[in-house]
Amino acid sequence: MKFLKAHINTILLIGILIFVNVVGSFFFKRFDLTEEKRYSISDPTKDFLKNLDDVVTIRVYLTGNLPSGMRELEKSIENTLNEFKAYAGTQLEFEFVDLAAYDKEVQEEEGKILMSKGLNPISLTVVESGEQTQRILFPGAIISYKGRMLSTTLLENKVGYDQYQILNNSMVLVEYKLANAIQKLQQTHQPLLAFSNGHGEVPQAQLGEVIKDLQAQQFAVSTIDLSIGNKVDDLVDVLIFAKPTQAFTEKEKYKIDQYLMRGGKILWLLDQMAVDMDSLMGKDFYLAQARDINLDDMLFQYGVRINDDLILDLQNTRLEIQTGFLNNQPQMQWFNWPYYNLMLGNDAHPVSRNLAPIAGRFTSTIDTIKNGSIQKEVLLTSSAYAKALFAPARVYLGLVKESMDPALFRQVDLPTAVYLSGEFPSIFRNRAFTGAYAAMIDTIEELKYIDKSSADAKMIVISDGDMITNQERKGKQLPVGYATYGANNDAMVFDNKPFFLNCVEYLMDENNLIETRNKVVKLRQLDLTKVKEKKGIIQLNALVSPVLILSLFGLLYTFIRRRKFA
Repeated sequence: MKFLKAHINTILLIGILIFVNVVGSFFFKRFDLTEEKRYSISDPTKDFLKNLDDVVTIRVYLTGNLPSGMRELEKSIENTLNEFKAYAGTQLEFEFVDLAAYDKEVQEEEGKILMSKGLNPISLTVVESGEQTQRILFPGAIISYKGRMLSTTLLENKVGYDQYQILNNSMVLVEYKLANAIQKLQQTHQPLLAFSNGHGEVPQAQLGEVIKDLQAQQFAVSTIDLSIGNKVDDLVDVLIFAKPTQAFTEKEKYKIDQYLMRGGKILWLLDQMAVDMDSLMGKDFYLAQARDINLDDMLFQYGVRINDDLILDLQNTRLEIQTGFLNNQPQMQWFNWPYYNLMLGNDAHPVSRNLAPIAGRFTSTIDTIKNGSIQKEVLLTSSAYAKALFAPARVYLGLVKESMDPALFRQVDLPTAVYLSGEFPSIFRNRAFTGAYAAMIDTIEELKYIDKSSADAKMIVISDGDMITNQERKGKQLPVGYATYGANNDAMVFDNKPFFLNCVEYLMDENNLIETRNKVVKLRQLDLTKVKEKKGIIQLNALVSPVLILSLFGLLYTFIRRRKFA
């Protein structure tokens, strides 16, 4: 009895711990006390991780002797994977692989394997044994599932971003990148994307880069000629129109309409104005007219209208123009070209969040039409210094030599890309069908007319048909989104391709994983200016404060003991 009285507190503590552990074995809960929920994953991610039917293995190659910023990213990846494992249990395994720990020959061999799987290396300066050395790093991961593999890059190293923006964007996208890769490997069939052809669309050769990237992301890519057959194949997951220049027939529009009514997904990249740089060949100016491809009424019915105009924007990329000859060699110079506008993403939407600007060419404005059953969300806009020229719009080469007054560019955030979802009304509602086609759709069950779409139907409309094309310069193909900008003619690849890939992902995303792109991670950085100004005070504080705190604690502890036992 004396023993129990003497140790009752200890016994109670042990009992409480045992009780909490027993209860905890039946209930699962994790607490994230950070303001931005840094250590939490989204509900869609949790749901599909709980339902994994086989083991997912993730090998991360961002580890080892890293600079401080990279170590933060590594820690963020590790925290995210620990969260994944908390919900997936034994169905998820992960490891961090440091290639620098292996012999040089092994590093080279492993590097070749990783590059063949789609991971590109970067060069970093690190300090080893007190000396600076260059190290090759693969900032990504390889995900394996049921014998299939997929790579994903975890460092969003964008040109024009400082190290804090790069680090922040990378940490924000860790969950999405990993979860999206697992979701792709889980797919029981390869999603099919079909590019329309037969209407003067962009040639496949100019789409080679985006097609290669789509295939690398486990999409099957094909073409479809709407003049053939009676319907769009049900196997087509997303129908893509890349800058058609010839009119669609009513029969072709019917196929598109009924594909949408059956829950189809459509991505439109349309040039409303018939103009390109070839139009100015040998001329000082060109009057751009509206291009009639017989889709205006269909898009209007679905809740959107591409206007007959051209956007001029003070935020733009540049145009190379020949200014003369020197020693029989043409002299080229870069000029601001407001018809090549930069489009800015809507940070409130996961498709365009955390993206650099998108380079546009002869872009038009988009209006949304009031329709209660259709939801509309703007994805891209012009800058705050833009204006729209209505058709016929004068494209004037001499504009490059004129100083542009910002007071004349007062139209703000002109929409250039819109996402639409909901119940779309058929454009053929209340129309009378006649002839052989009417008899066919009345008798063939799979061609039965539907006048309202299912809730699965979605579409994205972009008023720039050239956004995903490879441009050419001096006979060489340039990357998608390549352009020059700024006073120093700096060249960079804008985020045209990531935006396009996000559009496809969003239309296809059944688990709504892309919503995780809306996550916010705050980097609480020191104010370097104040640090520099008060360097001495900070150093003194760091040196003296711990000693004072320990001394104060010691004095207080001694005082309490004397009061208690004196």
